[in-house]
Amino acid sequence: MSDPAVVYVAPSRAGGFWFLLLGLLLGVLLGGFGARYWFQGEATRQFNTMKSMLQNELVEARAELAASQAHIDALTGNLMVEEGTRKGLETTLQSTQAELGQAREHLAFFEQLFPPGKQGAVSIRGLEAKRQGAKLQYRAIFMRNANNAPKFEGVLQFVVEGQADGKPLTVTLENRPQLEFDAFQRSTGILNLPEGFEPDKLTLNVLEGKAVRASHTVDVAPAE
Repeated sequence: MSDPAVVYVAPSRAGGFWFLLLGLLLGVLLGGFGARYWFQGEATRQFNTMKSMLQNELVEARAELAASQAHIDALTGNLMVEEGTRKGLETTLQSTQAELGQAREHLAFFEQLFPPGKQGAVSIRGLEAKRQGAKLQYRAIFMRNANNAPKFEGVLQFVVEGQADGKPLTVTLENRPQLEFDAFQRSTGILNLPEGFEPDKLTLNVLEGKAVRASHTVDVAPAE
């Protein structure tokens, strides 16, 4: 008995071609999808990196801007303080200069009212006396023709007329302030009175040694 015959059928060349083409297409598609996801991931990472860098730079820029603004505010405040201080000093200086000018004008006016005395002569140009409790307050103005004359050096003597125990009494006070000046001098002070003494008049003598160089008498004003 003979073996059955084996028939071998060779694959068609056309069918193999289509399988190969399908495989290539599938490879291309899979590669495209893979490349797409890879590029998307890489682009996202780069975007996030750049975003982080820009955010950091923005924070630093804002910090520098805030520091600069604070510095500007401080400088502006200092300038305002310095400007206010300068204006205050200028106002004070102008006021002082005006007062000094008025004082000089008053002095020149008073000098014209009184005839000049002999060289170096002392005069009492004003005297006020006022009760202040058990004491006496005085104010005096002295002037002198001091052209080429040495400084005057003397003392003040106060003589008070009044009453004590209902009787008239004249008292030379112990207060003797020094008086030294060239042309113009003011003097103010408080004089001690004897206990129970009621003053009516005050006489001010300017002494040089034992010599009386000037004398002036005024009524004592009552206390306010």
